[in-house]
Amino acid sequence: MVEFSPFTTAVIVAAMAVVPFYLFATYRSAGVGRRRAGLLTIGVLVYGALATAFVVDWQFSFDGPYVVPAAMVASLAVPPLLVLRWPDVFVPAGIGLSWLVGVQAFRVIGGLYLFEHERGNVGPEFATWAGIGDVVTGVAASAVLLAFWTTGRMPRRAVYATILFGLADFAWAYAIGVLSFDTPIQVFSLDAVHATNRFPIAMIPFLLAPIAMGFMVMTLIELRRDEAVVGSGRSHGARSRAGLAVTGPK
Repeated sequence: MVEFSPFTTAVIVAAMAVVPFYLFATYRSAGVGRRRAGLLTIGVLVYGALATAFVVDWQFSFDGPYVVPAAMVASLAVPPLLVLRWPDVFVPAGIGLSWLVGVQAFRVIGGLYLFEHERGNVGPEFATWAGIGDVVTGVAASAVLLAFWTTGRMPRRAVYATILFGLADFAWAYAIGVLSFDTPIQVFSLDAVHATNRFPIAMIPFLLAPIAMGFMVMTLIELRRDEAVVGSGRSHGARSRAGLAVTGPK
């Protein structure tokens, strides 16, 4: 019988409750109207409801051994694919890097994998790699935000490093997670309980991590957009200094 700690349940439920408010505030800070910000927030709420329904009920209606790991990987892929398909919708002009990076600070919640491993609920390989990777990403993001609040400048290289490490961590953690489930291709957690498909811990890989994944892609898009603007400004300045006319369309 798998029994998660009340502490784990409280932390994850609290994180789930914060997500829609954080998302709405992120878009409002970018100057997005209430209606559009509200619709995007409702979309995340619907996504969360579907993920919760799958974890709590729907997954037990399927007999195939690959349904749960496939659903877990799909849940991670959906948010970034949506962002890449409609970048102007999800990454409006003026969105703040501090808000985007701030989501990654919450990844310290992945430390619950290590905590629940000690309670015998999560396999050792997944708990180690996913737990430590999430905590490192969360601490790095917190350090980036602290540097921004202290100096007023966003350390872009540190942001890139944090996001790229976070992406690599997700890729590695989800691969280990898939290979830890009770399937014909199981490699890890052969003699251990691995209940990452059970509520509440399952809401990390099925909901919270996918949202963080979407925000990482949003961060990379915004970084590239800022670089394009800076590059354009430098080009404009160089042309002006060379005595070339810089005019707009007539």
